[in-house]
Amino acid sequence: MSYKDLSREDFDAIVTGELTHYAIWLEDVLVRFISRHFAAEARRKDFERLILRRDGLTFQDKIEIVRAMLPLFENRDAAEKLKPLLGRIEEFKANRNAFAHGLDVTPKELPPPTVLVEIVTRSGKEKVVEVSPEAHKEQMASAEALLSELHTVANEIGV
Repeated sequence: MSYKDLSREDFDAIVTGELTHYAIWLEDVLVRFISRHFAAEARRKDFERLILRRDGLTFQDKIEIVRAMLPLFENRDAAEKLKPLLGRIEEFKANRNAFAHGLDVTPKELPPPTVLVEIVTRSGKEKVVEVSPEAHKEQMASAEALLSELHTVANEIGV
């Protein structure tokens, strides 16, 4: 897709949408780690629906649950590969949250479609995230690679 011809608003909407889709896909793999470890196949669908996909259980909660599960995985090499992936998922999630919950602070003089979004971090610090078409293409390639690596490790662990 050519992002350069988009208005700033359209580019912002596409960036937010694409980041959201990758967040959903990454979160789905985390759900798989948890549900396949803790729920028998006969009850897995209910476990996922009533517990893991519940509105109050956040993406961050699922990352932390999987991080706490690392010692439980028999394939120690794969568990070690998963550890840094969880950190990368958190970085991705923080960027996605900037676009989902942040405030557009793009100066009018900045040529479209580049967007600057301000977010207040958990610690209360203000952070500005800038995304240009080139940066977004790189971010999407990185997200695709992260998702692929996560699937590979999930298969190695057997979930």
